[in-house]
Amino acid sequence: MRTNRYAALFAASSALLSHVMAGININLPKGLCTTEVQASIKSNYDDGELMQLATCLHINHHPSAVELYHHIRKTRPDDSYVLVNLGSLSLKSGDIENARQYYLQYLREVGGPHGEGDMIDRHALAIGPPCRTDAPLKIDCVNALNNLGALELTDGKNASLVTYYLTRAIEIGDDEMLVHAYANLGSHLAKIGDHEGAANAFIRGFWTNIRQGLLHAAAGLLVRRAFLVPIVASSLEETEKSRVGFIRRIHDVQDIAVRGGSSWANDDSDLFRVSHGISTMEDIRRVPVISAVLDDWTINVQLPPFYVHYYGWHDLPLNTAVATLFTHLCPDSLFEIAGHLTTPQPAFNSQKKRVGFISSLMGGDEPHGLLVLDIMRSLKNLFDFYVVSIGSKPLSEEFVHHASGVFAVGYDEVSAKNVLKSLELDCLVYAESMNSPIVYFLGYQRFAHIQILVQGSPVTSGIPTFDYFVSGDLLEHPFRTQLVDDHYSEQLILFDGQAISFPDTQVHFLQDSSLAAGDAVSLSNMTSMERMESLRGQGAHIYTCFQSVQKMQPSFDHVLVDILIGDQMANVVLQASRSSIQTESLQRRLKSVLQERLCGDEATECNASINANTRVHFLPRVKSDDLIQLLEKSTVVLHPFPFEGSKTAVDALSAGVPLITYPQQFLRGRMASVFIKAMELGDIDREVASCCIANSVSDYVTKAMRMASDKEYRSRVVSAIRQRRDRIFNEKMISLEWGRLLTRALDIRMSDSVLRSHIGFIPQRRHQDAHISKAVEDEQTRWRKSVLLGDILGAH
Repeated sequence: MRTNRYAALFAASSALLSHVMAGININLPKGLCTTEVQASIKSNYDDGELMQLATCLHINHHPSAVELYHHIRKTRPDDSYVLVNLGSLSLKSGDIENARQYYLQYLREVGGPHGEGDMIDRHALAIGPPCRTDAPLKIDCVNALNNLGALELTDGKNASLVTYYLTRAIEIGDDEMLVHAYANLGSHLAKIGDHEGAANAFIRGFWTNIRQGLLHAAAGLLVRRAFLVPIVASSLEETEKSRVGFIRRIHDVQDIAVRGGSSWANDDSDLFRVSHGISTMEDIRRVPVISAVLDDWTINVQLPPFYVHYYGWHDLPLNTAVATLFTHLCPDSLFEIAGHLTTPQPAFNSQKKRVGFISSLMGGDEPHGLLVLDIMRSLKNLFDFYVVSIGSKPLSEEFVHHASGVFAVGYDEVSAKNVLKSLELDCLVYAESMNSPIVYFLGYQRFAHIQILVQGSPVTSGIPTFDYFVSGDLLEHPFRTQLVDDHYSEQLILFDGQAISFPDTQVHFLQDSSLAAGDAVSLSNMTSMERMESLRGQGAHIYTCFQSVQKMQPSFDHVLVDILIGDQMANVVLQASRSSIQTESLQRRLKSVLQERLCGDEATECNASINANTRVHFLPRVKSDDLIQLLEKSTVVLHPFPFEGSKTAVDALSAGVPLITYPQQFLRGRMASVFIKAMELGDIDREVASCCIANSVSDYVTKAMRMASDKEYRSRVVSAIRQRRDRIFNEKMISLEWGRLLTRALDIRMSDSVLRSHIGFIPQRRHQDAHISKAVEDEQTRWRKSVLLGDILGAH
C-alpha cells in the first residue's frame, strides 16, 4: 500500500511505465533515480535516457532494471550492449546459463572476440567492432569477456575457456577497464595451480587500480595476493614456507593499511613481487594509507583464505589475524547490526523463535543442506526455520516443505543482507564460513541475537560476531582442556555421541560426467568405472583415496608410498583434479617421493620407482550419484590426513567398504573416526573392533595392507560394517542435541522428556550417559597410545 510520502514519485513512475511497457509498474522509494526518471519523461522516453534509468536501477539492485533493459532491447534490437547488462544481472542472480547466453549473443552481434565475424550492432557497424585493441568504444566487449571468464570460473567446468576470455579481455582493455579482469585471472590461475602466475596477476591488478585511484579494489587485490598459497604443495618444506609467508604477508598488508608504503623497508614476504619485476620499491613507497577503504569486500576479496586450512596448521592465530586485518581495511559497516537488535523487544513473546540457516553449499546434494534438513525435520514444530541459500545450485522441495521461508539469492550479497535483516531472527546458524565470500563477510555482521557456526567448514572463524561453534565431544582433542592454546575464537559447544549425521536417502540432481571430470576427461580412453573394473579383473588390491587434490598433503605421501612398496599387488586410485596443472603437480610430488625411497635420489628414476609409479592411477571425478558405486569396487578406502571429510567417510561406509583413518589433533582430521566408533563393530565381531582407526602412521599402513591382503579378515570387517552402517544415518540424538542447544540459547524452558517427545527420540543403549562417557574414555586411551608412538602430526 502506497503512503502519501511516496505518492508523487510513484505516480511519476507509473506514468512513465504506462508509456514504456503496458502492464508493468515500477515502484521506487523516494529519491531513488529521480533525476533519471525526470529525464526520461522530459525526453518522451528516449532510449538513451531510458538506458540511464535502467542503469541507475541496476546499480541500486532494483528488479525493474531487467524489464527496462528488455524493453530497450525490443525497441532497438541493434543495440547489443544491453545484452551485457542483462548478462550481469543474470549472473548476480545465480542464473549462470542465462548469463552465458546473453554474453555470447552480444559477442556474436558485434563480430566476435576478435572482431572478425558478421555484425548487426549499429555501433559496431558505424565505428567498427569493439573487440579490438584499437577500438574507440570497447568497454562493453571487455566487460562481456571478463564476465564470461568470471562465469566460467564460478561454474568450474571449463578452465581453458576461462583462460581464453580473461586473457582476451586484458589484451583488448585499457587500464580503467581492467579493474576486475586481473582479479578474475588471478583467481583462475590460483584455482588451476599456477601459483606464480596468480601472484603476478593480483599485483598487476593492484597497480592498475592504484593508477585509477580505486583504493577499495586495490586493497582487495592485495589481500588476495596475501592469501595465496599453493593448492598442491610441492613438498613438506614448501608447506612450512607457505605458512611463514602467509603470516608475514597478512602483517605486511595490515602495515600498508595503517601506514601506507612510505616506510616500506623490503619485500621479504614477496607480497609485491619485487624480485619478479612486478613492482619497484619506489612505487611501493608511494602507496597511500588504505585503512577503511575496502567497502565492497565480497567482490574485491572474492574468496576467504580457503586453501590455507588444508595444510593442517593451527587455525586460530591465522584466522584471528585475518579478521583483525579486515577490521583495519574495511569501514565500520562491516560490523553492521540488524535493526531489530538495537530496539527494545517485548519481555514476553508467545510466537515461536525464528531460526535461520545460511550457506553457499545448501543446494543440490551438498552435505550442508542435508545436515540442515535433518534439523528442520525434527524441530519444525518448535521453531520457525528460514533458509538463505547462496549460489546457483537449486534447493530441493524438502526445504520448502520444512521451512517457514526459503530464499535463494544467487550471488547477490545485498539481497542476502536485506533478507536476513527482514527476517528479524532470534538465531542464525552458519553451516560454513569459508566457502564463499558472501557468507564469510556476512559473518562479521549481526543479524540475530545468537549466531552459531557449525562444522561445515571445520575450522574456527576468528570473527568476533560468532558466538558459538558446534562440534562434538568425540570430534575434538580428547585432552583439549590441558592444551596451552585454544582452538576456537567462539565458545565451543560439544554434542554428545556421533554429532554429525546424514539422511540415508539423497536426491542427486542431474549432472554431466564430462563436466564433473573437467580436464581429467582426457587422462584415459576408459571411464573411471571401467578402469576400476579393469583393476578388479587383474586381481589388484585397490586402495582408493578419492578426495580433492587439496586434501592430499605431503604428510600423507609416505603412507601411499609405504603401501606401494609393502604390497606389490597394491594399486592406489586417486581423484584427478578438474585442472590438469594440479593433477600434474601431485603426480610429480609422488614420483619424487617414490624415487627418493626406492632409488636413493628424488631426481633419479630406477626400475623399482617406475614399476611403483605405474600402480598409481589418477581417475577423473565422477558424478555424485556414481561415487558410491565407484567406492564399492575398492578393496579398502584410505582417508587422508591432516584434513579429511565427513560426507566422503559416510559414502565409503555406505558402500560397505573398509575405511582406514588416523584421527588428528584438530576437528578437520577427526570426523571419519566418529562414524566408525558409532557403528561399534566390536559388538558384531570382537576381532574387527580395532580394524579401522589407526594410532600412528605405521599403524595406518599396517591396517590398510592387512585389509587388502587378508581376505577372510576383510570379509568379516565388511560384514560388520554392513550390519551396523544404518547407525550413522538419521541419528535422532543429533536433533535432540540441536533442540537442547536452541532451547537453552534462546531461553525456552523445556524439559528433556518433552523435547524428546517432540522429536520422537527413543534412547538406545548407545545414547545413555554411561555409554557416551565410556566412548570418550576409550578415545583418551587411544590418544595416549598414539602420542607414545610419537607419530602425531598436529603440532602447532
